[in-house]
Amino acid sequence: MGFAERLYRYLIGEDMAGPNTSAFCPGPVQLRRLPMADGERPEPWTGPYRGM
Repeated sequence: MGFAERLYRYLIGEDMAGPNTSAFCPGPVQLRRLPMADGERPEPWTGPYRGM
């Protein structure tokens, strides 16, 4: 399967990496910045809302 076909199937919502991999999870993405030095704590933040 070429890149174009793989992209097309992904965009139309087919399972490409296993069962239920095309399931859409609404809501903002939960992210966490990793500490850069000893003593720093991870700083959580959220991405934009994906309301589709």
